[in-house]
Amino acid sequence: MGGNHIYIGLLGSIYAGFQLGSGPVMGSLSDLKGRKQILILTLLVCGAAYLVLGLTNSIAIILLMRAVLGFFKQTQLLTKALVPDYEKDDKKQSVIYGKMAAISGVGITLGPVIGGHIVEDYPIHGFTIIGLIVCICFIVNAGLVYQLPKVNVSVRRNSNSKNSSQNILQSLLSCSKQSFVLLSKVEWSKYWIVFTFQALNSFAMGVYYSNYGLYLKTQYGLTPKHIGYVVSLQGVIGAISSFMMGYINSFYTSDKDYSIRNYHVFVLLCTSLLGICLSVNVFMYTVLLIPLAIANAVGRLVTLEMILKRSHGDHRGTLIGASNSVRSLSGVVAPLSAGFIGEFFGVGYVLYASFAAVFIGFMLSYQFKSKRIKLD
Repeated sequence: MGGNHIYIGLLGSIYAGFQLGSGPVMGSLSDLKGRKQILILTLLVCGAAYLVLGLTNSIAIILLMRAVLGFFKQTQLLTKALVPDYEKDDKKQSVIYGKMAAISGVGITLGPVIGGHIVEDYPIHGFTIIGLIVCICFIVNAGLVYQLPKVNVSVRRNSNSKNSSQNILQSLLSCSKQSFVLLSKVEWSKYWIVFTFQALNSFAMGVYYSNYGLYLKTQYGLTPKHIGYVVSLQGVIGAISSFMMGYINSFYTSDKDYSIRNYHVFVLLCTSLLGICLSVNVFMYTVLLIPLAIANAVGRLVTLEMILKRSHGDHRGTLIGASNSVRSLSGVVAPLSAGFIGEFFGVGYVLYASFAAVFIGFMLSYQFKSKRIKLD
């Protein structure tokens, strides 16, 4: 379509930016109108957006649809919020969430492979076919949600429909005000270093993931099918690493504040990314993806545990929310940064920006670990 690297960066940044702001809106709407109804609405809107993506040849419309998807595609949030309506037992809820995560992991693994095969087998109309398939999936999901049995759930409905939008706005303003009050009470001097680690990790991975497909195509001549296999490999390794977190923690019984684990994560990220930057063939690149995927998956959990460990139960929800905001902001900045670097310096230099971020994290984590050891 004649797009450049900046447009590719915008595809990621626009989506992440609208995701950042739409979570509270969709959450409040589901409280006011019912989670089932809002989930069906979002699924249908997303289905239509993906259909338009598959049919259009306009970059402007593609960017617009990415904004629509960023705003409405809160399906994970709404689905998780829907579970307690049907299962009241907390222990059974955790089992359901685990099964949902496992099914999601299967989808993330199979999706790139199927998409890669379709694009390679049908180079002219492959993306249109994918858009149509995704649209059908969303419509089927909407039908499945509609078939869910009715449950007695208290929903804050309004007797006067004319004041509906006003009440939604009031609810959002009230939530925002309460959030700012809670944020002001948090002792941020205790957490800034952890959020810095999280921001550097998220930025580095955001830069990497926003351009790896283009990098594999330009540097090694990989076809969409083989790129799909590479993406699936990363998903499988990441899922296994998250599942094995308890086993990994068993090697760090003396690391009470997670500082050593955090340091090792950045060591692994630095080593693997530097190797990827200098890799001479696709085999070396693929082998180095294994430690990168492990470090990325473990690093997400380690920084979260560092935050929870320091919170001692106070402001825990606020801190987790702030943690998600850090990741979302990185998701806005990283693709744009990658786009500018790719446009003005070349795709090969994008990964060096990712390496620079984790190298700074490596230096800070080493300093942080050394201080904690001296204090102990």
